[in-house]
Amino acid sequence: EQLGLLLANKPFVLVCGIYLCSWLAMQFTATVLPFYTQSWLRLPSTTFQLLALTVQTTALCLMPFWGWVSVKIGKKPVYFVGMSLWLVAQAGLMYLQPGDTTIIFLMAFVAGFGISVCYLIPNAMLPDVIEYDELKTGRRREGIYYGFCVFLQKTALAIGTFVVGQLLALAGYISSGPNEAMPEQPESALLAIRLAIGPLPALALIIGMVLTAFYPITRESHRRVVEELDARRRQTPS
Repeated sequence: EQLGLLLANKPFVLVCGIYLCSWLAMQFTATVLPFYTQSWLRLPSTTFQLLALTVQTTALCLMPFWGWVSVKIGKKPVYFVGMSLWLVAQAGLMYLQPGDTTIIFLMAFVAGFGISVCYLIPNAMLPDVIEYDELKTGRRREGIYYGFCVFLQKTALAIGTFVVGQLLALAGYISSGPNEAMPEQPESALLAIRLAIGPLPALALIIGMVLTAFYPITRESHRRVVEELDARRRQTPS
């Protein structure tokens, strides 16, 4: 019954799609990045850790900035800007050539802008959806909303890891042991790695942006929701 009520909330269904696509793009990238840096770019294994550190540090440092911007112009425009930057960086990874060390760190920095938005905006949309639901039903159900989004996050992590693993296996990727040299990969495996680092996450980001275009709660509509809730609470005896 609770799940049916959640799925009847159209803004929440859209937020779920946005949330799932954002985390899918992130997990596709995180899963294939070690293979990409070592097998395609032929960089040392430590490059993956440095790239991850660059992305996460950039994302964390920019979250207060994006939070301030979202207050000024709204959550949807911020999401479009952030995802567009991430999309450019993600698509560009498809075309890097072995040894492009400087460029990949530049792209990691740009991707950090978008990943910061990915961390911030879908989670910032949830309180708006909860207040919208309260206005429609007269009930507050934060727990089930947040719990369902955590479930979606875990689902995206599982799907991303599974899809990349299956793609590499079908392409004939040759694995190696912890103390073995990285083997020469067939062209099919190298192509699969590049597809998993570029077009696959890019497709998830584009779908998320399309869903965001249909998200109905704007700054103005949310302000009206809050005003109606405040008026209703003042009329309700304590």
